[in-house]
Amino acid sequence: MTLLSSLLLATTATAAAPKAPAVIAIVNGVPIKRVEMMDRAWKQYGTAVLNDTIDDILIHQASKFLAVKPDAQEVAARLRRIMSQFPDEATFSARLAATGTSLPQLRGQIEEQVLRENLVAKAKGLQVTEAELKAAFDANKDRLASPDAIRIRHIVVANEKEAADFLIAIKAGADFAKLASQVSLDNGTKDRGGDAGFLSHGMLLPELEKAISGLKPGQVAGPVKTPLGYHLLKVEEIRPAAPAVFDNVKGELRASLLADKVSKAWPDFLRELRAKAKIETPKG
Repeated sequence: MTLLSSLLLATTATAAAPKAPAVIAIVNGVPIKRVEMMDRAWKQYGTAVLNDTIDDILIHQASKFLAVKPDAQEVAARLRRIMSQFPDEATFSARLAATGTSLPQLRGQIEEQVLRENLVAKAKGLQVTEAELKAAFDANKDRLASPDAIRIRHIVVANEKEAADFLIAIKAGADFAKLASQVSLDNGTKDRGGDAGFLSHGMLLPELEKAISGLKPGQVAGPVKTPLGYHLLKVEEIRPAAPAVFDNVKGELRASLLADKVSKAWPDFLRELRAKAKIETPKG
């Protein structure tokens, strides 16, 4: 949200509330007036915000006229693809919270994206042919393949002695996941028993990747020193690389190719909407 949008919302929200102070800050005796802030924000951001708002209105008017709605299945599929990039739902939710976005907000953003794509596709007659899908698949087979990956748990502690003591406890039968949830310094994985999810080559620090190289599921490595502390690592599962299957990636490919066509057609489409619209800017 822009500064201007925030100020406008604040002004609207206080319309029925007690009147906001005319002076919102005083710096070494110099007052900053609310009206001056509004004027300054308008000069800096007003035109861009106004144009975005006009475009939003024109887009939704055109969507209503052409009876275009976001496809619920496509919205759900895109949301699933985003969530699949995280080891579990808890990690996904934590990342959302860290960015200040809620799940309904993310879904709304995806719905808006799909709506706009469907609108331009219908207005411009855009489509992705089977031949285009197969050509894109053949050109991107390597990128679309699933790389080999390894799922690990880890415990991070402050010093080598602690790590050595915990390693002895683990070898004596202590539960790795339970221990991680109790003592690990990594808050990102601690609540999941140290589970870091599936990681492909290059995603781990080199010293950690070297330590687990050649290990089998159930085996433990460490202590390994990194700038974060001393690590103990347990291999949970190894997933071999798998080639891409056309039918499995067809939907994702179609969405990607269509989005590319929409992106190229978008500027002309907006210009056409504006050219047909009656847009007035009253003076005063």
